Amino acid sequence: MVMRRIRGAGFAGMLAVFFFILSCGSEDTGTRGGLSTGDVPDQVFNDFTTTESDSGIVKWSLQAPVARIYNARKLLVTDSPTIEFYSEGGRLGSVLTAEKGEFNQVTHDLTALGNVVVTSTEGYKLETESLIWVDTLGEIHTEDFVRFTRGRDVLTGYGLTSDPHLRDVVIKRDVKAYLTDESGVVKEEMDKETDGRNDSDE
Repeated sequence: MVMRRIRGAGFAGMLAVFFFILSCGSEDTGTRGGLSTGDVPDQVFNDFTTTESDSGIVKWSLQAPVARIYNARKLLVTDSPTIEFYSEGGRLGSVLTAEKGEFNQVTHDLTALGNVVVTSTEGYKLETESLIWVDTLGEIHTEDFVRFTRGRDVLTGYGLTSDPHLRDVVIKRDVKAYLTDESGVVKEEMDKETDGRNDSDE
């Protein structure tokens, strides 16, 4: 493990934003995409919208210009989806965009593929190439490269587990953190070959 000591301005703020811990393992986030190019949809919808709720409280809402349903696979596939995640109090917590989305009608898991961006209402931003919302856990997962931004500071690495509002982010391996001062200059870089975590302020 390589760890560089951070000195000077921004260190206290960094500690408040990024707190790293070792993670004890990785989780399977499922496969990328459930369809082959020869699959023909049973139904096609334009200007599609659907929501998932629990006890009358909306958990998430999905909008897409095009949606296709494949009955045999219990799968709904969307182009250019926008997914809004809501808090237990019904407030908007974050918004996800991607090139493609899939909704498993059995597990109620959501998969986002291609240029996936999650932006929280608190100003956090996650960028990656694939992401899955695991409904039973209420978490988002990926094994791809991730870039997590809060303010001027950035975390990168591979593999991630988080709540959908990006308040409790765990980056699993090859974590690097970049500190930026008020003038926009990167002051220091921290390399961490093992796992890392960010506990963001509530």
